Amino acid sequence: MRIALIILAVALAGCASKTPPKLDDAAQAILDRPMPTSEQQRLWECAGTTQTLLSLPKLFKMQGHPLDWGGYIWAISERARRLGCSKAEMDAPDQGRWSSKSSSNQVKP
Repeated sequence: MRIALIILAVALAGCASKTPPKLDDAAQAILDRPMPTSEQQRLWECAGTTQTLLSLPKLFKMQGHPLDWGGYIWAISERARRLGCSKAEMDAPDQGRWSSKSSSNQVKP
């Protein structure tokens, strides 16, 4: 019984580790960026995150990369967690962080 508990504890400790084995330099830069100094900056960083996280696996697959390539998905998710982004904030439309504001699919005023 004691051995089973030790094995379970070791297994859970291994599963609890959220650090990927290796981050690409660009993925590491996502985590190392300074935290926003205002609520407006924080919301700008959170907006569009959900769509980006859904799109990256498709992009990596089209490029022939594994889904965990470079650690980008993990880094973006971790950054959102550190910022305290809510699901609604992450689901909000992108405000230019992940896409160009001059995109042709945007409505012009």
